[in-house]
Amino acid sequence: MAQIVFGMAVPHSGMLGQTPDEWLINAPRDMANPELWYRGRTWTYPELEAERGGAFAQFLTIEERTARVARCSAALDKMREAYVAADVDVAIILGKDQKEIWPDMSPSIAVYTGQDVHNGPPQRKVYAPDHHVVHQAHPELATYLIQAFQANGFDLTDLIAWPENVWMERQMKQKADYPVVPHAYSFVYHQIMGDNPPPHVPVLMNLFYPPTQPSMQRCIDFGRVLRDALLAWPADVRVAVIASGGLTHFVNDEEFDRKVIKMLGEYDYEGLAAIPDSYYQSGTSEIKIYSTVMMALQHTGAEMTLVDYVPCWRTAAGTGEGMGFMYWAAN
Repeated sequence: MAQIVFGMAVPHSGMLGQTPDEWLINAPRDMANPELWYRGRTWTYPELEAERGGAFAQFLTIEERTARVARCSAALDKMREAYVAADVDVAIILGKDQKEIWPDMSPSIAVYTGQDVHNGPPQRKVYAPDHHVVHQAHPELATYLIQAFQANGFDLTDLIAWPENVWMERQMKQKADYPVVPHAYSFVYHQIMGDNPPPHVPVLMNLFYPPTQPSMQRCIDFGRVLRDALLAWPADVRVAVIASGGLTHFVNDEEFDRKVIKMLGEYDYEGLAAIPDSYYQSGTSEIKIYSTVMMALQHTGAEMTLVDYVPCWRTAAGTGEGMGFMYWAAN
């Protein structure tokens, strides 16, 4: 029977591929954004800076940025080591599409049932190697999981083939000859799995775009069904469940992040579900799939290992990202 032996929650921010000199590149974008989500509602940049008192200017020095880049790099190294040590045969990778392959639709939950997964240029270097690679998914397990979810009240989208990654042409000004996978998945393949993932099932959760976002409670329930289905899978394999995404962003809220990390470490599903959904918006919505990993691993007795939490800022108002690096390793 299948064993769930490893869980991980890892950010996939583009900041992780930037040098300290480059960290402030996206500050003008933040300042021009009229809908910066912070503590349950949207703010303009001037409103946010006034609310937070410009308190984060002190962290924008090159010395601070250099130190935080080093901490993130060291944390990623430890995450890779933990993944390799788990020696898994199969992986479930939870992420989302950020209008990269679906600019005109937002399926609530989709499971990829095809065989090939493509990565490489023109995907950014932090997400992909410098050449085209084709990874193998796990169609048999993916179809089995869809059937298990349907039997438990989930209606899912069957993603049979990857659509074109239109974001590449729109933003990178290059059109790929193959369907480049969304960055949530490419980061895991490249940065955690060394461009050599095992057979795996990509699960796409619409975390970003109302009104079809699954709630935190729905993601918890998804984890419960995923756990039961994997444990009933007859193959003798070691399974990892990996959530790709960050803590608070694109406004970093360290107090909120630390509250969430405590709940994750305590398997506090009620606490996570009690937080208003208005707090789980924009990039912060990616926290929801952390709960799916928790639920999949809890039965093993695994304790959460917090490798590091690194608040990363790029403006005086505290726009940026909270980088949380954590995993669950079963004995």
